[in-house]
Amino acid sequence: MKSYFVALLTASALASPGIAFAQDAAPTPESTEDQGGLEEIIVTAQKRAEGLSDVPISISAVSGKQVESYGQTNLEQISSSVPNLKITQTAIANRIAIRGIASGDNKGFEQSVAMFVDGVYYGRDQLSRLPLIDMERVEVLRGPQPTLFGKNAIAGAVNITTRSPTDEFEGSVTGLYEFNHKEFQLNGVLSGPLSDGVEARVVGYYRTMDGYFYNQKLDRDEPSVDEKYVRGKIEFDKGGPFAAELKLEYADFEAKGQPRDVFGAVGNYNTVFQGPFFVSTNPDYVREDNGYESRNKVFGATLNADLEIGEHTLTSVSSLLDYKTREIVDVDFSGISFLDGTNLREDYRQYSQELRLASPGGETFNYIGGIYYQHAKLDVQDFTRFNPTFLALGAPFSALGDTRNDRDYTQKSDLISAFAQGELSVTDQLRITAGARFNHEKKSGRRTLAIVKGPLSTAPLPVVTAVFRALNIEAHSVSGKLSEDSFNPMVNVQYDATDDLMLYASFARGTKAGGFDIRSNSLPGSTTVAKPGAFMFEDESADNFEAGLKYKGRNIAFNLSLYRTKYKDLQVNIFDGTLNFNVRNAAAATTQGVEADFRAAVADGLTISGAVAYLDFKFTNFTDGQCFYLQAPGPNGFCDYSGKRNALSPKWSGNLNVDYTTPVTSDIKVAFNVNADLSSSYIAAANLDPRTHQDGYVKLGARLALAQVDDRWEVALIGRNLTNQRILQTGSAMPLATTITRGAGNAYNGIVDRPRTIAVQLTGRF
Repeated sequence: MKSYFVALLTASALASPGIAFAQDAAPTPESTEDQGGLEEIIVTAQKRAEGLSDVPISISAVSGKQVESYGQTNLEQISSSVPNLKITQTAIANRIAIRGIASGDNKGFEQSVAMFVDGVYYGRDQLSRLPLIDMERVEVLRGPQPTLFGKNAIAGAVNITTRSPTDEFEGSVTGLYEFNHKEFQLNGVLSGPLSDGVEARVVGYYRTMDGYFYNQKLDRDEPSVDEKYVRGKIEFDKGGPFAAELKLEYADFEAKGQPRDVFGAVGNYNTVFQGPFFVSTNPDYVREDNGYESRNKVFGATLNADLEIGEHTLTSVSSLLDYKTREIVDVDFSGISFLDGTNLREDYRQYSQELRLASPGGETFNYIGGIYYQHAKLDVQDFTRFNPTFLALGAPFSALGDTRNDRDYTQKSDLISAFAQGELSVTDQLRITAGARFNHEKKSGRRTLAIVKGPLSTAPLPVVTAVFRALNIEAHSVSGKLSEDSFNPMVNVQYDATDDLMLYASFARGTKAGGFDIRSNSLPGSTTVAKPGAFMFEDESADNFEAGLKYKGRNIAFNLSLYRTKYKDLQVNIFDGTLNFNVRNAAAATTQGVEADFRAAVADGLTISGAVAYLDFKFTNFTDGQCFYLQAPGPNGFCDYSGKRNALSPKWSGNLNVDYTTPVTSDIKVAFNVNADLSSSYIAAANLDPRTHQDGYVKLGARLALAQVDDRWEVALIGRNLTNQRILQTGSAMPLATTITRGAGNAYNGIVDRPRTIAVQLTGRF
């Protein structure tokens, strides 16, 4: 695997003699300002429009043009092209990780990686599935971003900007069909002036796919998706001191089935799970389970307004965000009717308001400051059903047959923040930036759990109650209130060694809010279960030190950053040895490494770009980890993760892109792209089970397009994962496997990346 990264670094050196690697955006940039051989990439990572090479942050930017060219439609698809960013889907949650840090599978967690869309916080994990259509760019900021992006951006931030209305009439229609999995996409955009100073833009999107797994039990391909999205923007700008933009968006996206496979049977698992209990453990994109269904409806409204006050700008960002999720999950992940029909419901509504004042920029002292308020309400229901199949298993399992544990959770939160950041030019070459954010947040939460007997349940209620308690599950009701204050400073020093080369060093402190454990199944301090549950957990914090350089010349741009981040009081799920996970502040970790990338205009029409990241992750204090199968626990009944890497955190990740465009006639051009996404090996299971080891891989892609020179039309052939790599994205042991085999056997399941795809894409613009 290391040879692939040596090749990547060698390519960088060939592109720029004497320079090994660098760190801007490896993906092809969307042009915003011609700077000779290379075009400048404009980002808003510091709430101002700046060139990417001028921002003293480890940042990658993916242009909307690339997202559209590859037919990508969500963050998970984009993440493979951004080093040290990993987005995966689990059975009940979505995981966004930067530098190996992410939130676990509990709806009570805030996200370690904060997501923002057009300046609005989209902090719930479910929103990472939102379709990405008609994007200007996606910025990935690594490391804590406390001042301008606020609380909870403890590992980093994803900053998404959608395209605004245009002052000239334009439109486009794009269709894509993928042959192997019968995927169809249709996008339409219409933009232009409505009257003097009033412009509008409307975007529509539709996508369907049959899937790339075959579910033998249900006789269908999975994951089958059906997605619809519409967005409208209207902009008011008559050239005076006031301008505003209103955005309304609605999404309805549905999936049936997950790309989940069962593999790695050990011991007597295959012997026990035969006949009516048969479970296929061949990793062959064929599976059996009783169904997974997920439907999400999202509505958002955002009003951005700017008022010029002298040379200053007062910006207001007002938003309403509302979504509803309904899911049915077979949480035993097999065709056996054990834990099928689990129902998950999540309703969320958020109001937010930000006011900030920015100085004009370009002065000896530049500054930005403001206040932020957010109110949110969350309702979650989780109904886990034990199938009547248990009735035939004999005592004590028979007492579980046709029973449910119904969990209901409600939460309200209010957050108010004040922030300020200033940049002082000490000399023409030396600048010092300092900032801080103060957060005050209040949360209240209530969780209830009821044990329900169905009509087929035969055991008396006291027996059912006793068996549930043996599993550390008990009926209960608990509520609480939380009030937190946090102060997060940052400081940054920049030095312009030359007109093209900037050096920087920085320190930042980040925090992630505490909260309430939604999924725990018993009371804290309970005396009627062997291992009591949890409810309230505290915030976690991180200190980040970073240094780097950024170079932007006429034909080459590169950047390099070195970082070290210490996390303490990490919020983690602690397995209790039966069926339950309880949240505790029970871990500390240190991440450190190097991130680099480059872009080079090698010749007329030929651009080479690449990125590489090295990650050294180590838990420094995590003694209550879940033991994997046959691992001997310590005296406390847990396994010590101290000194070990986190799951899904490869040492090396990177990419390499070659883009070439040339005219073939006076009216027609050809564009060619070949790209490679690289990763070293990693463990896919949260309990660090080596049986879920994923080997290092190189995922190849290519795009060949024929287009009119003025881009009025384009026909493209797109291939992804051309070498058909089988990549395990997440992994875990099969639920109830060791219980049924009485500890003598086990097997594993996990989400698998999409195999080879071949698609044709047609685009017309007017």
